[in-house]
Amino acid sequence: MGNGSLVDEANVDQWCDFASQKLELPACVWWYPVAGYMPFHQAASEKAKADLAAALATLNTHLEGKEYLVNSQITLADITIVSALVYPFKLVCDGKFLKDYKNVVEWFKRCVGADEFKAVIGEVVLCKKACKAVGQ
Repeated sequence: MGNGSLVDEANVDQWCDFASQKLELPACVWWYPVAGYMPFHQAASEKAKADLAAALATLNTHLEGKEYLVNSQITLADITIVSALVYPFKLVCDGKFLKDYKNVVEWFKRCVGADEFKAVIGEVVLCKKACKAVGQ
């Protein structure tokens, strides 16, 4: 985790908590119906989009002028948040949805473009048109 400072370690923990508390649930509620993992519910989908948008806004503000979440290299924080976003960004978060989150998109592309990410998740192509769930 970089230079091993306690502040960096605390920040990594904070962003991992952010992923589990602010990103994972809305991301999954939005893309799971597309993948057939759960039934589609319009109200839940709309709330998930709004909640994910709010989380991405926080992330976008934090990433202003930064390469990575905690310091100048990939940390567990980046890995955790990219992991929470990879399927939504591939399946449902199209350019229209992501247009206000330029810093997030640049950071995401930087992370998934790293050889270490590619070795695990392969080539990531961002969603051009949001996939729809059955019943949507």
